[in-house]
Amino acid sequence: MKAGAKRFLARTLAGLCFGIISSPGEARAELPAYREGEIIVKYRDGVNRSFHQLKSVYQRLSVVNVQRFESAPFKNFETLSIDTSAITLAQAADELVRDPAVEYVQPNFILTAHREPPSAPALAAEIPAGGPAIDSAPKDPTNLGDPAQKKAWGISKVGADKAWAKQKGSREIIVAVIDSGVDYNHPDLADNMWRNPAASRRLKTGVDGAGSDIAGDIVGWDFVENDNRPYDLSGHGTHCAGTIGAVGGNGKGISGINQRVSIMAVRFLNASGSGATSDGIKAIDYAISRGAKVLSNSWGGKGSLNRALRDAVARSEKAGVLFVASAGNDGTNNDRVPSYPGAFDLPNVIAVAATNSADALVSFSNFGANSVDLGAPGYDIYSTKPGGGYQYLSGTSMAAPHVAGAAALLWAQDPQASYADIKRRLLDSGDPLASLEGKTVSGKRLNVVRALAAE
Repeated sequence: MKAGAKRFLARTLAGLCFGIISSPGEARAELPAYREGEIIVKYRDGVNRSFHQLKSVYQRLSVVNVQRFESAPFKNFETLSIDTSAITLAQAADELVRDPAVEYVQPNFILTAHREPPSAPALAAEIPAGGPAIDSAPKDPTNLGDPAQKKAWGISKVGADKAWAKQKGSREIIVAVIDSGVDYNHPDLADNMWRNPAASRRLKTGVDGAGSDIAGDIVGWDFVENDNRPYDLSGHGTHCAGTIGAVGGNGKGISGINQRVSIMAVRFLNASGSGATSDGIKAIDYAISRGAKVLSNSWGGKGSLNRALRDAVARSEKAGVLFVASAGNDGTNNDRVPSYPGAFDLPNVIAVAATNSADALVSFSNFGANSVDLGAPGYDIYSTKPGGGYQYLSGTSMAAPHVAGAAALLWAQDPQASYADIKRRLLDSGDPLASLEGKTVSGKRLNVVRALAAE
């Protein structure tokens, strides 16, 4: 494609993103929610931008703040905060895409947790400012059972309790819970929290939103507060983490799909369960940089123009990482009205619908014969809660961690497998359900026992 055509395409996409272009006679589609006054800019690879050039652009566009990502893998991204009393976002975007150095521009879309009901009381008032200190890793548990295991019906529905005779999981497999954080001191999670081997030496091995090196990330990172205490202030991420890997056999609560695993807490959703695309991108790239094999993502947003998020998911594919995502809770067809990131047409994505204990597709669950891969339990799911407790939650948010946990269990069994092997085995080995036929790619609900036995 010639340079002029590329610039025209970039301007057209920017116009569509900001609602400044629409087809003749058509009503403009409602723009998904985004952070007021913020835009994400992606510069072309290999472009050198001098301080003088950038300063001139910022002054012309009334930029009041810049988040610049100077290190790989997202060195060409910036998030600009614009003084919208002087210029509109649409005007700023239109001017930016005229610059040959700019690949694309988009709003900083808001992403939200896929829980039901969508809003829930935040726990912030109960938590010390900045999150509690991170306790030392506890000793390995002895085989004392899990007294509340029967309440976690989803674990047995997918056959994980039977699979433990063959594979209990491995701490060598890292699952990043990209979410609202995790209660890393929870008695039923602490022993399965990822512990960064470089943290004690304070090695600088990553970047934060300001371009500074991250150091001291012990169990993960908080991209909301930009610190090393990714504590959960909403209960959403902790619940997801318990389904993936609540410690098995420690005499407390339940076991997750994995009795042993390493859970990395990566926080970008706030106490209300929402977060910006820019922080979601940082969370994804951070998890990749720290060696996560599975990314569990129980959140999303409507709209097909979130290219920056798609680029981040594509980077996870290049790194050999499996990206598990909830399908969404609108009760709609993702083939027609996509919910992303689950609906991204990328080979490493598994989008998960929610089923109930009777194996019916739950009414709130999104579906899609071409865009949602399989089902998993997502209604009245019992799992861990911040502060050491447990609770029932519903949503495709609760379904996705069952699949993320199953992927980790398969990788523990076969560490050399590719993400494509793991995905194929998960989809091919499920239990066929009439409720999912024509509603998902596989027409099946997750079956962990059969997945472990699959070749």
